Amino acid sequence: MNLIERIKYRKTNEYQDYKKVLEANKKDIERFALYYKDTRAKLDDAIKKGDDAKLIKNLTTDLQRWYYEYQKSILESNFIRPNSKEEIDKRDTLGDIFPKELSNILGSDSNLRFHGTPIYFAKEIIKSGTISSSADRFAGYIHSTDESGFFSASTIDSLSRTIDFFTDFASYNRCLPCGVLFVLNEKEGDSELRSRSQMHNIDFKKNPEQLVGIVCTDEVKDMAIKWCNEYNMDSTKVFSYYEFLEYAKENDLENNKQRLY
Repeated sequence: MNLIERIKYRKTNEYQDYKKVLEANKKDIERFALYYKDTRAKLDDAIKKGDDAKLIKNLTTDLQRWYYEYQKSILESNFIRPNSKEEIDKRDTLGDIFPKELSNILGSDSNLRFHGTPIYFAKEIIKSGTISSSADRFAGYIHSTDESGFFSASTIDSLSRTIDFFTDFASYNRCLPCGVLFVLNEKEGDSELRSRSQMHNIDFKKNPEQLVGIVCTDEVKDMAIKWCNEYNMDSTKVFSYYEFLEYAKENDLENNKQRLY
């Protein structure tokens, strides 16, 4: 199937795919729950018998992995809905336009940082008021390369990669809304982590000034505002992608060179 055929298929089979995705998600939840239960039993048995440390370490890592996948599947299940052609088209356009336009506005030496995340983790960030690594959120499990105390955050020159791979613009393949882009100010020690595309964990309750914007598609914007109001985050920081471009122009963010230290 060539590209044109794939695009035509995805835009004419939204509901059929929706039912398939629901069933796949249900199976994933059941499968990961079973993996977790079996691994828990093996780990308990290995500890009881005094097996070697390497086996126990491997089983512990497996247990953390199945816990992560199970929890992720549960969270994901709350957002699965039928796709729409219009929403997919908007995403395809935004994914191309937004990084280029924002780069032109901010300039290549901007201090702003960007953390992209799927819709189901975006709610958890707003709910907890923190951005942290999977190791800190899922009992030590390192899902990406981020160790405890750090999370992934790109600079303006790598924003396109964040949009493409982490903000979940292609999540319509799983019948999910687009993810969310958190725009952030650096704090002391973060500039040294730029080459690693990382920042130190953020607690917005302690450092609300680090949050510049929560950038969403139109579909997600109302949800994000509701979550912010419910969990005491600043809902005025929620923008659509086009609104944030205007906000960046009007507030001259490209000259925001002062770090928060």
